[in-house]
Amino acid sequence: MDNLIEKSGSRAETRQRILGVFNRLLLEGASPRPAVAQVIAEAGIARSTFYDHFDGIEALSNESLANLFGALADSLIADHNDAMLVPLLEHVWQNRGSGRDLILEPRGHRTEALLAHVIEQRSQVLKDRRLKAILIAGTVFSAIAGWVSGRISTPPEEMARTLRRATSAILAEA
Repeated sequence: MDNLIEKSGSRAETRQRILGVFNRLLLEGASPRPAVAQVIAEAGIARSTFYDHFDGIEALSNESLANLFGALADSLIADHNDAMLVPLLEHVWQNRGSGRDLILEPRGHRTEALLAHVIEQRSQVLKDRRLKAILIAGTVFSAIAGWVSGRISTPPEEMARTLRRATSAILAEA
């Protein structure tokens, strides 16, 4: 039994190491998206180990984004917590160069859809949750896209307040 726990723990650690390496490489910005070969070399794993954990680099990218989007969704919907939202927005702003690849086409629609999916999953008790998740994701995504592309000039604190007000308006029952 202890052996199973160790194996399970090491599997989870390997998955986290892969995610960590991917995130670091992404933030270092050598390329818009790290290649599988680069991730496995940096993580010190075999190619087969990578594919035991992820279907490919797109799946790894989606999980990485889902973690960020989960925190974003929680801060907007569940926590209503500016203390959590402002640092997330600061992170987005500081990494806006690499983030543009996720926001602009051809990936922009997929990224927005992933955000909507994460919001929907984390808002199980909402009435019309799919519609509201899509509306929140579209609003948040458009605002952040305008912000990181320079069309909107505002500090992260004001962006957080604006996104929270917009989210609250969408969530309000008519």
